[in-house]
Amino acid sequence: MTSNHVETLLYMARQGHGIACLPDFAVRQALADGALATVLDDWTSASSTFWVLWPSNRQLLPRVRAFVDFRAEHLLAATP
Repeated sequence: MTSNHVETLLYMARQGHGIACLPDFAVRQALADGALATVLDDWTSASSTFWVLWPSNRQLLPRVRAFVDFRAEHLLAATP
């Protein structure tokens, strides 16, 4: 399966429509519940890039800046 939407891939995998390469945070609960199982345990994907985009002609709202900073800190902390 190919998609740029994590929730779509997770839904399709849970419905038995194939395998998906998903981040740990997205599948943690499904793995714990037994709804999904890992396959190809010896294989890992290359790291991916996380993009945050906003219109350049607008002032970045403080709440958006706080979110961007939070996500950046969280993602950096999760990087081995």
